[in-house]
Amino acid sequence: MRTDAPPLATEPRCIGRGRSGVVFLLESEKGPKIARKIFDSGTLTRLVQYIFLGAANPYAWSEHAIRGALLRRRILAELVPMALKGRMHVARALGHGWDEDRAAMTLDTEYIDGAHPALHHPLSQSGKQDTDELRHKLLPQLQEFLRETGFDGMLWQAGLGNPVAFANFILRKDARGTTHWFWVDLESGVPALFPARLGILMGTYLPLCFKYRAPLFDHTDTTRLTAWLTRNGARLDAARGAGTTKRLLSDCAALEVSGMGFWQQTRLQKSIASQETKGRVSHTEARLYARRPLRWWSLEALRGMRGTITRTWRLCRKFAAQLQQVPWLVLPAQASSFMFSQQRREQVARAAILLRVDQWTSRGSLSPAHAIEISAAVHEEDSSAWLSDFAVHLGIKPLVKATEWIVFPALLLSGTVSEATVALVILAGGSLSRSLYTSLRTIQEISRGGKPPWIALGVGVLPVLGNLAYPAQIAWTGHGDKNLPAQFLLYDGLTLIGRRLPIWGGRNTLTEQLSNHAVDRLVRRSTRTKV
Repeated sequence: MRTDAPPLATEPRCIGRGRSGVVFLLESEKGPKIARKIFDSGTLTRLVQYIFLGAANPYAWSEHAIRGALLRRRILAELVPMALKGRMHVARALGHGWDEDRAAMTLDTEYIDGAHPALHHPLSQSGKQDTDELRHKLLPQLQEFLRETGFDGMLWQAGLGNPVAFANFILRKDARGTTHWFWVDLESGVPALFPARLGILMGTYLPLCFKYRAPLFDHTDTTRLTAWLTRNGARLDAARGAGTTKRLLSDCAALEVSGMGFWQQTRLQKSIASQETKGRVSHTEARLYARRPLRWWSLEALRGMRGTITRTWRLCRKFAAQLQQVPWLVLPAQASSFMFSQQRREQVARAAILLRVDQWTSRGSLSPAHAIEISAAVHEEDSSAWLSDFAVHLGIKPLVKATEWIVFPALLLSGTVSEATVALVILAGGSLSRSLYTSLRTIQEISRGGKPPWIALGVGVLPVLGNLAYPAQIAWTGHGDKNLPAQFLLYDGLTLIGRRLPIWGGRNTLTEQLSNHAVDRLVRRSTRTKV
């Protein structure tokens, strides 16, 4: 960490990770807690940045970019509370610096001790009021204000067409018990070119790209902002204190200088500057490459190829290490026990559910009391009837994946099967295997006069969601304590799908929240059935 940082009482702890960087909590012996954001990006995000911006994350290496981020926070920290009548605030920037270990810029902000809107589960008492307030009331107001004041590029981080930005806002309760929203992450990881709605891309973001003659990346129209500050100066000083307008006009002028300092650079200049800042080329070499662009781009292509080979090799080694951890000698016996013992299948299913309960508890989405209640219901005798079937759906998944990605591609290479067959197996292998098993169970129940699992048969056909076939069956038709674990699995399963959705998914995103809330209607119907 930086040598000018205050003495720490404890080691920095990672408290957040996004597309633009990693956030650590710094607790000093004297003074307030600090949230330090170290700018970095994953491989795919860096590729997107390089294609559209000419270099990796600008905040990680550009003094102009990081200075602009600090100034935007400083301005918005005064404007947002006034515009949203104290219902939302901005985490203030305290300073910026350089992390020698990671060779990246850092941004220090005040630490906001709050939480994201809670996930729902079968025992939730509260509704989705927090999510609805942020989504339907505060974010539209914030986005309209950003348009009005010229913060066009901040629309992306304020959630316009960007479900991931929902995680940028947290709730904090003050000493009087009143909750306030805080905008804690204002720095983008990728340009605003990947909204979840095509209409927003065509109607808002692309026109703004043409306006700024660059991919929209946290741009600010300082001319419009200056005019707004001048026009509303008296009201601003009355709300935020005398001298606020003068100070913000000065920050606005500095923000314009920072923006010009970054965006007036060519792609070649940004690419070379990013590598020079990280110490990969010397200043003398940078000047040489600036006169020989073809040589530079050839060097960058070679560096990219080496990086790809290195990452591929690491993935292979990681996969090999995971294979070594598989207990191959006892695996046949375990598979046989799972196949022929219903008790063993029930144990596997219970262990899987309890693991998910622990993960929800550690995240803070389940209280200890609720976790105990769900765990107790998992061990109830009434739950065993469907746990065995649920375990089979879980147990056949590794076998199906191995068949999809190893067996059939090998058959394709040997000329035994066609490309169409392999594509069909990869796309529908899980659905076919689940449907085959559930069909046999349905026939069995019909033959002995039982209740056929029609819901499980229908849900099992669906890709991804099919793994929740038997929890859906029990949540829809079941009664008593065995319903509780099934309901929890439905909440967990759909929440997991929303969290793992490519591009627009992730932890605490709107995608995860909507996926989590989608279970409510089914659970409420099941609850009404019991009454």
